[in-house]
Amino acid sequence: MRLLAIETATPAQSVAVVEGDRLLAELSYEAKGNRGGMLLPTVDQVLKQAGVAAGDLDAVAVSVGPGSFTGLRVGLATAKGLALGSSARLVGVPTLEALAEGYASGDGTVCALLDAYRGEVYMALFKRQGHTLERLSPDAVLAPEAAVSAVAAVEGPVHLIGNGAARYRERLQAALGSRACMTDEGLRAVPSAAVVARLGLQQLAGGHQPDAEVALLYLRRAEAEVNWEKGLLKPPLTRVAR
Repeated sequence: MRLLAIETATPAQSVAVVEGDRLLAELSYEAKGNRGGMLLPTVDQVLKQAGVAAGDLDAVAVSVGPGSFTGLRVGLATAKGLALGSSARLVGVPTLEALAEGYASGDGTVCALLDAYRGEVYMALFKRQGHTLERLSPDAVLAPEAAVSAVAAVEGPVHLIGNGAARYRERLQAALGSRACMTDEGLRAVPSAAVVARLGLQQLAGGHQPDAEVALLYLRRAEAEVNWEKGLLKPPLTRVAR
């Protein structure tokens, strides 16, 4: 099966093409100020490197969050367009699961943390046993204090990964003590398209997921919506015809 995967939940974005368990090509880029402008050119480039035409894709996998609202929307819209144009199946992959799956920690609890900004973090807990990753908690958006308390309640060592763990490293270390397993590699870990592809293939092997069921996992409202309710945003100006 030829599958293209898109990861745009964070500024560290990537696109990959796989055929079965073989990675044909993967490209990554930093999208700090331009969340959507680089995605389509990267898709074209990675398809060329893989030697695969868009019309020959059997499936498209996309990271569905939580993460950047704009990045997720652009990623899903692009994935839907590719799937529609090639009659490929479409599958959504949770971002925190991709983050945890991609980090090669030892057995035990893995806490995936992404900085959600606005003084919050996205968090999910997993248990790794060999090559198997089991979800222990649903994805959540939490204040740092609540996230630290939730992690501290876990028994045994905890592998803390992602930029959310990096941002609140001192608090996590203080709460967990010697149970906190943090490495520079883990704190720099980001979800990747290659891992999204792997998880997408696993989902498809368990049953086809129709396009209509692929939805983004926001966990909270967009900042623009909140600011609108607070009156911090003004309605757009309309031109009056003369």
